[in-house]
Formats: sequence, structure tokens, C-alpha cells
Amino acid sequence: MSVRVVPAQSLPGTAGAATPEQVLDTAAAVLAKDPAASLGQIALAARIGRTTLHKQFPTRHDLLVAVAARALDISESVIAAAPDDPDPLRRLVVDLLPFGACLTLLTAQPEIFADETITARTDALTAPIAAIVAGAGTIRPGVPDWWLVRSLHALLFTAWDLLQAGWLAPRDAPELVLSTFTGGVLTR
Repeated sequence: MSVRVVPAQSLPGTAGAATPEQVLDTAAAVLAKDPAASLGQIALAARIGRTTLHKQFPTRHDLLVAVAARALDISESVIAAAPDDPDPLRRLVVDLLPFGACLTLLTAQPEIFADETITARTDALTAPIAAIVAGAGTIRPGVPDWWLVRSLHALLFTAWDLLQAGWLAPRDAPELVLSTFTGGVLTR
């Protein structure tokens, strides 16, 4: 599914023409960098007017829920397709990596969990992700599934953030995420 996120602010001459997905991806990127960012800052980054943003998302909470729903839509699609790949864990990482900012909101913005649908959908992803991870090797005893999922999300966000900053080459990111996740950082 490898999807490339194109933030609205990177599209020359598209002021006011950002797609809803671009607005949500831009909002996720802004909020990943500054969790307290205002709707005005998000509108500016998305190159749309504040009024346009407020028409789509009347409140900050509405925007957060929409970004979380997008992250969940993407995650569900990637998780559903991963088992068909010869290396499901790699496929999961490669396909989710561009959405590191969106995924971060699922764990870094606690107010979205006031929405029961988001909470239920997030909880429903734990078992399938853990199953994909378990298919890649033996999980140490005592490591809870929620820890696996949160750790993977953290690594995906870190790689996404370093890609955005230019510290990490796109071709190196999946391998660093996978090797750190599956093998840790220490040698024995």
C-alpha cells in the first residue's frame, strides 16, 4: 500500500486547494511537533483559511478525532493487507512509516479517547498487530501486546520525525525500525 504523504504546505500554489487527507496529514505533522498547536497554526501550515478549517472541523477535538480516524483507517487497511505479504512485519512498517505523525496522535493526544469509537477501534488493532509481530519471531515471555504496539508506534514516529528533519534516509528507515524493534539496541 506504500502511500506517500504530501503535506499541503509542500504543494506550490495550492492555497485553499488542499484535499481533506492533506489537511489531516498536515494537522498530524503540526500536532506531532507541537501538541498544543492552535487551529490557526494548523490552517496556516495547511495553506487554507482558518474559516475553511473551522467549517470542516468546528473544534480542535473534532480535528483530533478526524486525524485519529484517518490513522485508524490507514492502520486497518495496512494490517489487513500485511498477512498476504511474504514478510508481513516489514510490510506493516514500510506502509505505516509515512503516517508516523498520525499514529502518534493515537497515543499522544489523550483527549481523543473521549470518543468511544476511536477507543474501540484503537483497542481492536492491538491483537492483529501483535499477531503480525508474533509471526516474525518469538516474543519474550511477559511482554504485553499493548507494549509491542506502543513500542512499534514510537519507533515509527521516531523514524518519521528523523526523515522529516533530514537525519535519516528513506531507504534506511524501515530497516532501522525493524532491527531496533526485533533485536533491540544492545548486543549480548
